[in-house]
Amino acid sequence: MRTFLKEKTLIFNEFREEVFSHYPQAVIEEAVARLLVEIKGIKKIPTDLITTTLLGVLSKTETFNVMSTLMELQKKVKHDAELLASMKDPAYNVHRTIAMSICGLYGSGAISLFGFIDCKFRFFFPTKRPKSFISKGICAIVASTASVIISDSVKMDYSKRNLQMLEARGVLLDDMVEILDQLQRPYNPDMPRSLCEEHILAVLRKQQTFHALQLAIKIDTAVEAKEFNPQYNHIVGMDEGLFGVDESIATAVPLMYGTIALTNFGYLDKAKIGIIEELDSDHADGKCNTFIDDMVCGIVAAACGRLAHNHTPTYSKPLK
Repeated sequence: MRTFLKEKTLIFNEFREEVFSHYPQAVIEEAVARLLVEIKGIKKIPTDLITTTLLGVLSKTETFNVMSTLMELQKKVKHDAELLASMKDPAYNVHRTIAMSICGLYGSGAISLFGFIDCKFRFFFPTKRPKSFISKGICAIVASTASVIISDSVKMDYSKRNLQMLEARGVLLDDMVEILDQLQRPYNPDMPRSLCEEHILAVLRKQQTFHALQLAIKIDTAVEAKEFNPQYNHIVGMDEGLFGVDESIATAVPLMYGTIALTNFGYLDKAKIGIIEELDSDHADGKCNTFIDDMVCGIVAAACGRLAHNHTPTYSKPLK
């Protein structure tokens, strides 16, 4: 499947040059350094670390797609009076919504940093216009770069602890590998099954996956033990259709892997394949799987996004 009109390396080099033509690399790196001082009091970050991390963020396909959209819209708004008029409305937020897709790859911490930079834009970029499509994208890039630098201090591999928690709730690694294989096989018929396991384990290594999974299981088991008030126990225990908090927690995982992962989460939440269906239908003896089934959806969906971004599929549409 040919995605780029030129070689991907060339396209990404041109992309970085275009970004830096609007906001020079040194200016972006200085903003990252200032943000780390403001938020964490970190004053001695090696310049090469900021550079490497920034270029890493810019090398992501999701960053390319989002920033390309924002830069093209910036060109369009100069010649589109209706769009320009909408952007002048104080309530206009669509450019922020688009830009924050980049932050989603780096968790809720990056999204929080985005809000901080957006509110104090002139502090970081005194000569730039805060209300433009590109400015919001730059806020997202700075926030994501800083978030990676902050989170890189956490080197622990959480896969073993996550697998233990999942197994305690009846979910095995192979159960998730099977679903991922089923979803990706139509796009990559010759894909080795081991590739699915590799990407599931990569998602399970993340600290953010651990935090979401731990909380999900804590709530399910507390409902089983009737630790909450009767009304809440009833709502969660019955997995009420309008509850939604279970999905909110679970989406923290696929959000780290872009919109493809989030789309797959929605599909799995409705299709309920394999172990997800078993969990969803198991209410025997007061069992509560309201949160854990969505967490499995989230983990597999995240692995879908990760696999898709790291391995170009053979087919753009699934084989029937």
